[in-house]
Amino acid sequence: MDRGPMRRRLDLVFVPMVERETGRRIEVPYPDPRRYDWREVNGKRYLYDRLDDAVMEEAFFLETVKRLSSLPTYDQQPKIKDATAYVEGRRETIRCKLLGQKSDATFQSPSEEFLRALPADTHAFVILSLDLVGSTTRATASPLTEYARTMQAVLGEVGDVLPLFHGHVLKHTGDGVIAYFASPGFITKHDLAIDCALTLRLLIYSGFNPVLRELGWKELDMRIGLDSGEIAVIPIGSATTKQEKDLIGEVVSLACKIQGRAPTGGIALGDEMLRNLHTQWREICEELPLASEWRFKDPHFGRPYAVHLVKANDWPDHDENASDAMQPNPRADTTRERQ
Repeated sequence: MDRGPMRRRLDLVFVPMVERETGRRIEVPYPDPRRYDWREVNGKRYLYDRLDDAVMEEAFFLETVKRLSSLPTYDQQPKIKDATAYVEGRRETIRCKLLGQKSDATFQSPSEEFLRALPADTHAFVILSLDLVGSTTRATASPLTEYARTMQAVLGEVGDVLPLFHGHVLKHTGDGVIAYFASPGFITKHDLAIDCALTLRLLIYSGFNPVLRELGWKELDMRIGLDSGEIAVIPIGSATTKQEKDLIGEVVSLACKIQGRAPTGGIALGDEMLRNLHTQWREICEELPLASEWRFKDPHFGRPYAVHLVKANDWPDHDENASDAMQPNPRADTTRERQ
């Protein structure tokens, strides 16, 4: 499994200090104490990463911080501040869409425009795969109009949420979506992607299902899988009929496989995705036991590729009351990410 170079995230907090010589207030980068300890071995200081069980020499840490300080800062923030308020504000629109009283705006494809602008090369992406559980049963058990309006409304609302977190729809899978989060900030897009996944989950269970209950229609369930790595951006198809740029690579298919490992209502992450999340996100994840048929290997360590679950109580029926516990807010933290 060729995933490109292994990347590790360095989480810093910026501690306010006063320069002794000038009296000027400055902020000094320091390893996030929720994740790191300083340890001494044979007279040398090492920074120990408790989450990754890895060490870094002090000199290497200082050189890394110095190098990062010279790089441009990418501060891609979500375009919404409160996922619960957003979902609650969409319920009336969801109701109108389900009843056929509202249609989406004129068709546009920002994703195609974005991919066309990228050179045909490999790039680092986060891939999100969302699947609506039980859609085949719904299709056969529900009236066609009810099923069609539900799929149209769900996929439309999901497509509206993704750009709020700087994500794009790659393709629809009939009963789900494959989406991607791209540069410029490699680290930032991991946090944006998990934030988006939690908002999408909230949209289904706290946005759609209350309205579906009111209408007497069958409620929805979902799973989400996320992973990241190097992906090739290439044109596919024939220039004489239809040609478009697509994302090709094992990360895309693996994100779909990881989604299948999640419980109903769950969000599952590949190990590469987990390694590059902010500490606050990692604190709400736990490793899933791997099934005997799981054949994917970690390209960096040779062991079975680990899958992690975003922890939450009482899957799958979290409603608004659980949303605060599910969504920590690392963007309110003092950590600054540099790519």
